[in-house]
Amino acid sequence: MYHIKNDQRAIRSSQLLYEALAGLMREKSFDTITVTDLVEAAQVGRTTFYRNFDSIEDILHMRCDQTFDELISYTKSYLQKQTSEAPMGMLKPMLRYFYLHSDIIELLMAARRIDMIQDAFRARMEPFKAELVARQGIAEEFFDYAMAIRTGVMTNILIQWIKTDKRQAPDDLADAVSEMFRNRVTLDQLL
Repeated sequence: MYHIKNDQRAIRSSQLLYEALAGLMREKSFDTITVTDLVEAAQVGRTTFYRNFDSIEDILHMRCDQTFDELISYTKSYLQKQTSEAPMGMLKPMLRYFYLHSDIIELLMAARRIDMIQDAFRARMEPFKAELVARQGIAEEFFDYAMAIRTGVMTNILIQWIKTDKRQAPDDLADAVSEMFRNRVTLDQLL
C-alpha cells in the first residue's frame, strides 16, 4: 500500500522514486530491483521510501492510480463534448489519452502486473454502476460480469496496441473496434 501525505516533500519524493523505478526498469527486470537500488537511484533515504510505500510494487500502484484518475477526468471532459453514446464510447478517449501517456502501462506490462490495469479500470467504473445499469439495461446481479467483459476488452485492446508500438492512430483503432461491435461480433466468433 502507498500512503503519500499531501505535502510537497512527500509528493516530490514519491515522484523521484517513480522516476528512479522507471529508469531502473529500462536497465533490468522489475523482480531484480531492490529497495537499495531504488533509493540510490532516486537519491532519497530508505526511511523516505518506507514512509511512502510498503513495497516497490506500491510505486506502480500509485502511478497507475494517478494515471487512471487523469484518464477519467480526460474521458469525462471528452464525453461531455460528444453527442453519440456508442457502446465503446470510452475507447476513443482512452486511446487518445494513452497515446501520450502510456509509460505506466508499459512498466506494468514489463513487470507482468496487468492485473493493476484491470483493477484500476474496475475501481474507476464502480462509482458509475447505477448509471451504467440504467443506461445499458444490465440487470444489477450481472453488473460484475459486464464490468469484467468491459475491463477485459479495454485492457487487452490497450495492451495489444502498445505491444505493436501504437501503429494505428487512436481514432482509427477505436473506429475499427467499434465497427466490430456494431457488426455484432459475438463471443463465439472470437473464441
